[in-house]
Amino acid sequence: MQNFYQLLSIEPTATPEEIKRAFRSEIARYHPDKVQHLAKEFQDMAASRAAALTEAYRTLMDVGLRAEYDRMYAGAINSERAAAPPATTATAAPATPPRPPASQPLPGPADRDTPPPRFASELRDRDSFVRNATLDRCRAALAAELGASDELPARGFDLDFEVKAKKLFSRNDAHRYAVKIVQVVDKFAVQDAWGAALKLSVPVCVFLMGSRLAPAKELADAISDARKRTHPGARISIIPVDLRDWSAHIPADAPSPCRNVVRRLREASSV
Repeated sequence: MQNFYQLLSIEPTATPEEIKRAFRSEIARYHPDKVQHLAKEFQDMAASRAAALTEAYRTLMDVGLRAEYDRMYAGAINSERAAAPPATTATAAPATPPRPPASQPLPGPADRDTPPPRFASELRDRDSFVRNATLDRCRAALAAELGASDELPARGFDLDFEVKAKKLFSRNDAHRYAVKIVQVVDKFAVQDAWGAALKLSVPVCVFLMGSRLAPAKELADAISDARKRTHPGARISIIPVDLRDWSAHIPADAPSPCRNVVRRLREASSV
């Protein structure tokens, strides 16, 4: 989940002038004149995004509010490092704390320190907005690309579509298209998504989305390893997508409709 600094694409050390420039640049993208030709749901998304940007700007430009906001986030990394147990001997391997499932939120400041009510509410609202806006955009891109399809109850995914196209069994088309949103797209998230895709027992393309992505090589190796451990008949494509700019690591063998969905998502974000 993006914090105020990430929302404005600035560093935590940004000066008031840098914050002001970043805000003006970002807010211009969501001006009503820029989205008036889009469907109402996208206009609503733009309005909500503009409201989030305005709240970030108002908070970071106020010395007192910024200090209060920074207090919530500044200690998170240091606290996690301090909590990690050191190696017992010089030759011992560094202790690796257990990682929570990819589908669960990673530990954050709220797990260790109760934030002021106003910020707690703001975080919940922004989490809900970003998630719903992301799923709405995915629905629109999938519908535009796939045409007739049914949205099924998602089991292990946030969205699950079954295609009714005539080319359903073509080697160039996937049978199911699924979306899974996680906080960090890494090898653990890939493993979880691959396991969920196997349970569908049909060809499936999974868009694995997050606001942070592991290095491309780590993701490619994780996908390759999962494929090697799966029977040859399983047709699964995992496409990691960065929610910050809708860039994606698309495997060479990904079906063309999967590529087209990513293109539609990216084009929608640049309008």
